[in-house]
Amino acid sequence: MHLILIGLRGSGKSTAGRLTADLVSRPFIDLDDRTEAICGLDAMTCFEQRGESAWRDAEASALRNSIDETNASIIALGGGTPTAPHAAAMLQEARRNGRVKIVWLKDTPANLASRIVDDQSRPALSDLEPAEEMQLMLERRGPIFRGLADAEIEIDNRPLSAVIAELVSLVT
Repeated sequence: MHLILIGLRGSGKSTAGRLTADLVSRPFIDLDDRTEAICGLDAMTCFEQRGESAWRDAEASALRNSIDETNASIIALGGGTPTAPHAAAMLQEARRNGRVKIVWLKDTPANLASRIVDDQSRPALSDLEPAEEMQLMLERRGPIFRGLADAEIEIDNRPLSAVIAELVSLVT
């Protein structure tokens, strides 16, 4: 069974996922990397040249390919992956079939904004200041995340080691 990490940008999905995968001897998949390979462009360039919908279509393909793999992996989704075409339905179907467990890594908009303020690798999704954008994304995506998550882990100023310990307990 794959362990899938969802959450807003800056919630630590890739960092915690990679470290958890090392501890439990599972492959780690960063869906953003696979999406870039399918799209042929990094996220920023794809958004600028082809638009968000092209990125989301590539993301949905990357998700399907990743959850169809037979080796149980730790998979960090992009912050918007659950909004990609058919992605939520894919995740729900995989969960019903016992192929995935989904964990929402949650943090406050202010904390998330402080982590992404200097990140130039991902496009802003609005003209708002980072904390306001994170609040908006939480309002829009929070209900989707809540509906998908088998478990929720509050990140808010907790040590990374505590978050990883919770993730490990969900894998074993």
